[in-house]
Amino acid sequence: MPEVILAIVLLGVLVTFHEVGHFLAGRKAGVYIHEFAIGMGPALVSWQKGETKYTIRLIPLGGYNRFAGDDTRDKDDDEDIPADRLLNSQSPGKRAGIIFAGPLANLLIAGVAFFIVFSIVGIYVPTTTIAEVMPGYPAELAGIQAGDKVVKINDMPIESWEELTSVVRTKAGQSISLTFERNGEQFEAVMIPIEMGGTGVIGIRPTSALRRMNPIAGLYQGVRETLVVSMMWIQGIIGMISGAVAPEVTGPIGITQILGEAARTGPGELTYLFGALSANLGLINLLPIPALDGSRLIFLAVEKLRGRPVDPEKESLVHFIGFFLLISLFVFVSYKDILRLVR
Repeated sequence: MPEVILAIVLLGVLVTFHEVGHFLAGRKAGVYIHEFAIGMGPALVSWQKGETKYTIRLIPLGGYNRFAGDDTRDKDDDEDIPADRLLNSQSPGKRAGIIFAGPLANLLIAGVAFFIVFSIVGIYVPTTTIAEVMPGYPAELAGIQAGDKVVKINDMPIESWEELTSVVRTKAGQSISLTFERNGEQFEAVMIPIEMGGTGVIGIRPTSALRRMNPIAGLYQGVRETLVVSMMWIQGIIGMISGAVAPEVTGPIGITQILGEAARTGPGELTYLFGALSANLGLINLLPIPALDGSRLIFLAVEKLRGRPVDPEKESLVHFIGFFLLISLFVFVSYKDILRLVR
């Protein structure tokens, strides 16, 4: 049960930030907003502040902004709204900005989450101190022991595990020397890395140490990690479309399990996963699938090219069909998640 509550809260936070992105962009453009809603279904709590009604709804999935001039079914509510405050009276560029602001908010939140991981929570990084020496491998045969700290390789000083492995993996079948510290003294060991999977291996595993970056480095790394996670997601989608990668979709039930496991591992892992989910949510919404932000951007591009908007009723029908298909996919994926959990 705690995992379920945690998943509901975190997914609700992600959706809230997404909708806040749309909301702030709409406000900046001067669009009238009838309602800002988190969740779907009947309203549990609602309050009026200024011209906008805020609601929290029963089903803790999804959310929306009800912009004036966005839906032909709201004509009666829009009668007294000035024409220049209707969404459909805005230029395609302004409407595209309002739509893109939702996914952008999720990408920004991903960057903030990664910044927290790198600069506040900290991450465990491998060091040059050896935690384990694998029996029968070159390092053990050369006399290396757990607890030794490697300080040089081929007489070149090293400060990180990456520097050590970058040399070793290119030296399969070639002699190398390691200078290491043990009990305050330095020793040298000569060995020949063996080839495994096309890389050189000497059979050692590193210890890990908690590291926190300074705020500037953490901010840079947060942005970089957002780009890395996004590129991995895009490559995965391309791989599934091309058939190179087996299709794999996880629904809210599967995400609940993953979040629960991350929470038990530690705050860093949970925060990192939250950032990755936020980036994924933003990118998913940019897919050109009816009812998602990506398809609305496609319609705006068509409008820009044609010089006139697509029939609003036809566009609404396309989005309604897309929403129905997404709900069907949600039910199917949830069913598959349940089967996977009970097996």
